[in-house]
Amino acid sequence: MNDRRKSHAQLLVQTSTRRDLEELLRELYVAKRHSQQEIADALTAQIRSIDPDATISRSAVKLWLGEYRITRDDRPAVAL
Repeated sequence: MNDRRKSHAQLLVQTSTRRDLEELLRELYVAKRHSQQEIADALTAQIRSIDPDATISRSAVKLWLGEYRITRDDRPAVAL
């Protein structure tokens, strides 16, 4: 996805984190196993340094995960 097709929220996340959004989502959702809501909350806290009124919703995170084809199946199994 090129920058011309990214939403304002996606651009805020990339600007505030200085990271590629897909890479960041893979780290948080797959490697660190954060929930969609935990990711939304963390990204909202991060972007508020740029835009104090901005928020990232859980549904936005879900949409972005879908755009990058990141699924629960990508997560490693947890040993019980």
